[in-house]
Amino acid sequence: MGTQLFIIYLLTYIGLFFSVYFLFTFFSGTSRLANPRAKKLYSVTIAVPAYNEEETISKTIHSLLKLNYPKDKLDIIIIDDGSGDHTFEIASKFSEIRVFRKENGGKGSALNFALQKAKGGLFAALDADSVTSPDALLKMVGYFDDPEVYAVTPSLKVALPKTFLQRIQYVEYLFGIFLRKVLSFLDAIHVTPGPLTLYRKDFLLKTGGFDEHNLTEDIEIALRIQSKNKRIENAIDAGVFTTTPERFKPLFFQRLRWYTGFMNNVFRYKHLFHPRYKLLGVFILPSAFLSVSIVIFFVFFFLIKFFLKGFQAILNYSTVGFDFPTLFKQFRIDFFYLYFGPALFLALLSLALFVIFVSLASIYSKEKKFHLYSYPIYLLLYSFLFAFWWLAAGFYKIMKIKIVWGGRAL
Repeated sequence: MGTQLFIIYLLTYIGLFFSVYFLFTFFSGTSRLANPRAKKLYSVTIAVPAYNEEETISKTIHSLLKLNYPKDKLDIIIIDDGSGDHTFEIASKFSEIRVFRKENGGKGSALNFALQKAKGGLFAALDADSVTSPDALLKMVGYFDDPEVYAVTPSLKVALPKTFLQRIQYVEYLFGIFLRKVLSFLDAIHVTPGPLTLYRKDFLLKTGGFDEHNLTEDIEIALRIQSKNKRIENAIDAGVFTTTPERFKPLFFQRLRWYTGFMNNVFRYKHLFHPRYKLLGVFILPSAFLSVSIVIFFVFFFLIKFFLKGFQAILNYSTVGFDFPTLFKQFRIDFFYLYFGPALFLALLSLALFVIFVSLASIYSKEKKFHLYSYPIYLLLYSFLFAFWWLAAGFYKIMKIKIVWGGRAL
């Protein structure tokens, strides 16, 4: 029992250390929260790869046309990647943009196709199920006045959460907003999300464009930038809203792709685990795997304890013939037996830090809506889902099972 408690407290303190460190990092960088005003407005190409996106492509295009950015410096390209629906026909109705159709080759292939036709000095990728806020692009381009900045990420949010799974993702994405800004202060961003990340086009062209055989090209390109010791920034109030999976199955396969792709790319760029890459190599990337291990440990610990306690309760109740009415009549709450030990304190401290994180993300990203019921659902279920997704991804990785994405098995 002593060893068990030692492990629990050790892992808890490690988690709290990371949390407190991230919080202090955020507040130490408040002077950098405001986006730099661009000395000049860069020409920008926004590419939207689309595969069977007839339900969302129109809304995505409308959001791009509403961008508060000079039209003569904005180049919008839609690439129909071999869709079997009416994506191409719907996109072709918009005269202000360029629309192309190609054989299915996956997202990376579609982005490389657009890259060769891009007119802008900056290149942005936007998922076809996402929409941008009107001022998002304007808030991002100023970072490129720094020649060491090679990519800028936005504030990614969930659009209109309806189902309980989307509500979980709503809170998860808010936490991600906080974390990505902290990582930008540490020069350790290792994911450039598909929705409206801006890149220097020259860098993409010189380094071979997007990896067409990669499950998560957004992780690969971020690690590629980091491997060149260049910087990735974040505009915390540049809002981009994405449509997230409503049901368990598509969400499961999305996370399976994300986490398997993360492992593939980190192993590919394993040389980043080195002091020359500063905090990214010696702290952030190792902590990513450590955090996954901690969550999985606590989920298994909880489930084992839960089932053991449940089994013991069944045995105890069986001795009285499951006479629940009599037991309930005799039940009394004695506050003397309530637990107020260090574990409760640590749990409450962890909860308080979580509330602070998502509150800061909401405030600085200018989130206007507050989905109250999303938070208890997240706290109750997310750890179990997170552990399950990672275990499944590990299984797929070990068994070398292909994942189908964008019409292709990768």
